[in-house]
Amino acid sequence: MPNQTTSKRIPISLKPELYAVISDLADLQNKPMSRIVVELLEELQPVLTNVRDGLHEVKKSNDPQAVLKRIGQDLVMTGTTQLGVISKEVQDL
Repeated sequence: MPNQTTSKRIPISLKPELYAVISDLADLQNKPMSRIVVELLEELQPVLTNVRDGLHEVKKSNDPQAVLKRIGQDLVMTGTTQLGVISKEVQDL
């Protein structure tokens, strides 16, 4: 769990459909909704970091198309790897 003294807070608004999913996940796991959101974002942090870094690179690049193509390929590979991990975890249940 994040350190409460160093964590930053942000207000968010969710569409009703997304709110319902997060609420259900929280109920099923007996966790607060905020914890569910934090855990999801923590899982996505490597992907989000790659996107952020890639967008910085696109802004500075003379060939943004090439950068975007590489970033897209990296994201697909990262997603495929994560899907493999999830598949393994499901098989082990």
